[in-house]
Amino acid sequence: MQHTFFNWLFPSYCLQCQGVVSTQEALCNYCLADLNVFDLNKHSNLLHRPDIVEIFPNCEFDKLFACAFYQPPFEHWLKRLKFNNQIHYKKALQQVIKCQLALFFENLATQPDIFIILPLHQRRFLTRGFNQVSQVWQPCLAKHACISNALTRNKATQAQSRLSKTKRIQNVKNAFVCTQDMSGKTVAIVDDVMTTGATLNAATRVLKEAGAKQVWAFVTCLTPL
Repeated sequence: MQHTFFNWLFPSYCLQCQGVVSTQEALCNYCLADLNVFDLNKHSNLLHRPDIVEIFPNCEFDKLFACAFYQPPFEHWLKRLKFNNQIHYKKALQQVIKCQLALFFENLATQPDIFIILPLHQRRFLTRGFNQVSQVWQPCLAKHACISNALTRNKATQAQSRLSKTKRIQNVKNAFVCTQDMSGKTVAIVDDVMTTGATLNAATRVLKEAGAKQVWAFVTCLTPL
Protein backbone atom coordinates (compact mmCIF):
# COMPACT_ATOMS: atom_id res chain seq x y z
CA MET A 1 0.00 0.00 0.00
CA GLN A 2 2.83 2.39 0.92
CA HIS A 3 4.62 1.66 -2.39
CA THR A 4 1.39 2.23 -4.33
CA PHE A 5 0.82 5.60 -2.65
CA PHE A 6 4.45 6.64 -3.21
CA ASN A 7 4.25 5.64 -6.90
CA TRP A 8 1.08 7.70 -7.27
CA LEU A 9 2.55 10.72 -5.46
CA PHE A 10 5.93 10.66 -7.25
CA PRO A 11 5.42 8.83 -10.57
CA SER A 12 8.43 7.47 -12.48
CA TYR A 13 8.54 7.16 -16.25
CA CYS A 14 10.05 4.58 -18.57
CA LEU A 15 13.28 5.84 -20.16
CA GLN A 16 12.21 4.51 -23.54
CA CYS A 17 8.47 5.12 -23.96
CA GLN A 18 7.77 7.52 -21.07
CA GLY A 19 5.02 5.26 -19.74
CA VAL A 20 4.49 5.22 -15.97
CA VAL A 21 6.57 2.61 -14.11
CA SER A 22 7.25 1.71 -10.49
CA THR A 23 9.74 3.90 -8.63
CA GLN A 24 11.94 0.79 -8.38
CA GLU A 25 12.21 0.57 -12.18
CA ALA A 26 13.38 2.66 -15.11
CA LEU A 27 11.94 0.53 -17.93
CA CYS A 28 8.46 -0.86 -18.49
CA ASN A 29 8.14 -4.57 -19.21
CA TYR A 30 7.45 -3.95 -22.91
CA CYS A 31 10.56 -1.81 -23.45
CA LEU A 32 12.67 -4.19 -21.36
CA ALA A 33 11.58 -7.12 -23.55
CA ASP A 34 12.19 -5.09 -26.71
CA LEU A 35 15.89 -4.40 -26.03
CA ASN A 36 18.44 -6.02 -28.33
CA VAL A 37 20.31 -8.23 -25.84
CA PHE A 38 22.38 -11.39 -26.28
CA ASP A 39 20.52 -14.70 -26.39
CA LEU A 40 22.16 -16.49 -23.45
CA ASN A 41 19.98 -19.55 -23.95
CA LYS A 42 21.79 -20.11 -27.24
CA HIS A 43 25.31 -19.14 -26.05
CA SER A 44 25.69 -19.24 -22.28
CA ASN A 45 29.42 -18.66 -22.84
CA LEU A 46 29.75 -15.82 -25.34
CA LEU A 47 33.30 -16.95 -26.16
CA HIS A 48 31.58 -19.71 -28.16
CA ARG A 49 29.63 -17.24 -30.31
CA PRO A 50 31.45 -16.93 -33.67
CA ASP A 51 31.08 -13.17 -34.20
CA ILE A 52 32.29 -12.42 -30.67
CA VAL A 53 35.28 -14.74 -31.00
CA GLU A 54 36.18 -12.84 -34.16
CA ILE A 55 36.04 -9.50 -32.34
CA PHE A 56 37.92 -10.78 -29.26
CA PRO A 57 40.28 -13.56 -30.43
CA ASN A 58 42.81 -13.45 -27.58
CA CYS A 59 40.77 -13.73 -24.40
CA GLU A 60 42.67 -15.32 -21.52
CA PHE A 61 39.60 -15.79 -19.31
CA ASP A 62 37.52 -18.96 -19.60
CA LYS A 63 33.94 -17.73 -19.84
CA LEU A 64 32.30 -14.48 -20.94
CA PHE A 65 28.97 -13.00 -19.88
CA ALA A 66 27.59 -9.75 -21.32
CA CYS A 67 24.18 -8.20 -21.73
CA ALA A 68 24.44 -6.52 -25.12
CA PHE A 69 26.68 -4.71 -27.57
CA TYR A 70 27.81 -1.20 -26.61
CA GLN A 71 25.27 0.52 -28.81
CA PRO A 72 22.19 2.71 -28.14
CA PRO A 73 20.49 2.79 -25.74
CA PHE A 74 23.16 1.06 -23.60
CA GLU A 75 25.95 3.36 -24.77
CA HIS A 76 23.90 6.42 -23.79
CA TRP A 77 22.96 4.99 -20.38
CA LEU A 78 26.52 3.97 -19.48
CA LYS A 79 28.01 7.32 -20.51
CA ARG A 80 25.39 9.30 -18.59
CA LEU A 81 25.93 7.17 -15.50
CA LYS A 82 29.73 7.24 -15.70
CA PHE A 83 30.10 10.97 -16.31
CA ASN A 84 26.93 12.40 -14.75
CA ASN A 85 26.04 9.76 -12.09
CA GLN A 86 22.37 9.87 -13.07
CA ILE A 87 20.48 7.34 -10.95
CA HIS A 88 17.70 6.39 -13.40
CA TYR A 89 20.27 5.04 -15.86
CA LYS A 90 21.65 2.83 -13.11
CA LYS A 91 18.16 1.41 -12.52
CA ALA A 92 17.73 0.63 -16.21
CA LEU A 93 21.07 -1.16 -16.43
CA GLN A 94 20.30 -3.15 -13.28
CA GLN A 95 16.97 -4.30 -14.70
CA VAL A 96 18.71 -5.62 -17.80
CA ILE A 97 21.61 -7.21 -15.89
CA LYS A 98 19.27 -9.01 -13.46
CA CYS A 99 17.24 -10.47 -16.34
CA GLN A 100 20.36 -11.62 -18.19
CA LEU A 101 21.96 -13.06 -15.05
CA ALA A 102 18.82 -15.09 -14.33
CA LEU A 103 19.06 -16.66 -17.81
CA PHE A 104 22.79 -17.21 -17.50
CA PHE A 105 22.70 -19.00 -14.15
CA GLU A 106 19.67 -21.05 -15.19
CA ASN A 107 21.90 -22.84 -17.72
CA LEU A 108 24.86 -23.43 -15.37
CA ALA A 109 25.62 -26.41 -13.18
CA THR A 110 28.15 -24.43 -11.12
CA GLN A 111 28.62 -20.84 -10.10
CA PRO A 112 31.73 -18.73 -9.42
CA ASP A 113 33.15 -18.95 -5.91
CA ILE A 114 33.63 -15.20 -5.72
CA PHE A 115 33.03 -12.05 -7.75
CA ILE A 116 35.55 -9.23 -7.99
CA ILE A 117 34.41 -5.87 -9.31
CA LEU A 118 37.42 -4.38 -11.05
CA PRO A 119 38.68 -1.51 -8.89
CA LEU A 120 39.56 2.01 -9.92
CA HIS A 121 42.94 3.38 -8.99
CA GLN A 122 42.61 5.50 -5.85
CA ARG A 123 43.45 8.68 -7.75
CA ARG A 124 40.65 8.11 -10.28
CA PHE A 125 38.21 7.10 -7.57
CA LEU A 126 38.90 10.35 -5.69
CA THR A 127 38.49 12.37 -8.89
CA ARG A 128 35.22 10.71 -9.91
CA GLY A 129 33.89 10.11 -6.40
CA PHE A 130 32.35 6.70 -7.17
CA ASN A 131 32.93 3.43 -9.01
CA GLN A 132 30.03 3.15 -11.47
CA VAL A 133 30.65 -0.59 -12.03
CA SER A 134 30.30 -1.29 -8.32
CA GLN A 135 27.19 0.90 -8.05
CA VAL A 136 25.44 -0.96 -10.86
CA TRP A 137 26.60 -4.53 -10.29
CA GLN A 138 26.85 -5.02 -6.54
CA PRO A 139 23.07 -5.23 -5.89
CA CYS A 140 22.69 -7.57 -8.90
CA LEU A 141 25.27 -10.04 -7.57
CA ALA A 142 24.21 -10.13 -3.92
CA LYS A 143 22.40 -13.48 -4.12
CA HIS A 144 24.88 -15.26 -6.39
CA ALA A 145 28.25 -15.29 -4.57
CA CYS A 146 30.31 -13.21 -2.20
CA ILE A 147 31.98 -10.08 -3.53
CA SER A 148 35.69 -9.78 -2.81
CA ASN A 149 38.14 -6.87 -2.88
CA ALA A 150 41.08 -9.20 -3.50
CA LEU A 151 42.27 -7.18 -6.50
CA THR A 152 43.87 -3.79 -6.08
CA ARG A 153 44.85 -1.39 -8.82
CA ASN A 154 48.36 -0.23 -8.05
CA LYS A 155 49.03 1.61 -11.30
CA ALA A 156 47.38 4.87 -12.34
CA THR A 157 46.66 4.00 -15.97
CA GLN A 158 45.54 6.34 -18.71
CA ALA A 159 41.90 6.20 -19.79
CA GLN A 160 41.68 3.15 -22.09
CA SER A 161 39.14 4.84 -24.38
CA ARG A 162 41.86 7.12 -25.78
CA LEU A 163 44.31 4.37 -26.67
CA SER A 164 44.92 1.89 -29.50
CA LYS A 165 44.71 -1.84 -28.82
CA THR A 166 48.50 -2.18 -28.52
CA LYS A 167 48.73 0.79 -26.16
CA ARG A 168 45.81 -0.52 -24.08
CA ILE A 169 47.70 -3.77 -23.44
CA GLN A 170 50.83 -1.86 -22.40
CA ASN A 171 48.76 0.58 -20.33
CA VAL A 172 47.28 -2.13 -18.06
CA LYS A 173 50.43 -4.27 -17.81
CA ASN A 174 51.13 -4.88 -14.10
CA ALA A 175 48.14 -2.70 -13.20
CA PHE A 176 46.60 -5.23 -10.79
CA VAL A 177 47.77 -7.01 -7.65
CA CYS A 178 45.93 -9.96 -6.05
CA THR A 179 46.07 -9.91 -2.25
CA GLN A 180 44.53 -13.35 -1.59
CA ASP A 181 45.26 -16.99 -2.39
CA MET A 182 42.86 -18.06 -5.14
CA SER A 183 43.94 -21.71 -5.30
CA GLY A 184 41.28 -23.90 -6.92
CA LYS A 185 38.68 -21.12 -7.10
CA THR A 186 36.50 -20.03 -10.00
CA VAL A 187 36.72 -16.25 -9.91
CA ALA A 188 34.41 -13.89 -11.79
CA ILE A 189 35.68 -10.41 -12.64
CA VAL A 190 33.22 -7.62 -13.40
CA ASP A 191 33.55 -4.50 -15.56
CA ASP A 192 31.21 -2.23 -17.50
CA VAL A 193 32.47 -2.24 -21.11
CA MET A 194 34.88 -4.63 -22.84
CA THR A 195 36.52 -2.97 -25.85
CA THR A 196 39.63 -5.08 -26.55
CA GLY A 197 39.74 -7.29 -23.46
CA ALA A 198 43.12 -5.87 -22.37
CA THR A 199 42.00 -4.89 -18.86
CA LEU A 200 40.15 -8.16 -18.25
CA ASN A 201 43.12 -10.17 -19.57
CA ALA A 202 45.49 -8.29 -17.23
CA ALA A 203 43.26 -9.08 -14.24
CA THR A 204 42.89 -12.70 -15.38
CA ARG A 205 46.66 -13.24 -15.51
CA VAL A 206 47.11 -11.96 -11.96
CA LEU A 207 44.30 -14.15 -10.63
CA LYS A 208 45.61 -17.27 -12.37
CA GLU A 209 49.07 -16.54 -10.99
CA ALA A 210 47.39 -16.48 -7.55
CA GLY A 211 46.05 -20.00 -8.21
CA ALA A 212 42.58 -19.43 -9.71
CA LYS A 213 41.31 -22.54 -11.48
CA GLN A 214 39.13 -20.51 -13.84
CA VAL A 215 38.40 -16.83 -14.42
CA TRP A 216 35.08 -15.71 -15.86
CA ALA A 217 34.47 -12.20 -17.20
CA PHE A 218 31.17 -10.43 -16.59
CA VAL A 219 30.57 -7.13 -18.39
CA THR A 220 27.57 -4.97 -19.13
CA CYS A 221 28.44 -4.44 -22.79
CA LEU A 222 30.84 -5.51 -25.53
CA THR A 223 32.14 -2.98 -28.05
CA PRO A 224 31.31 -4.23 -31.58
CA LEU A 225 33.67 -4.00 -34.54
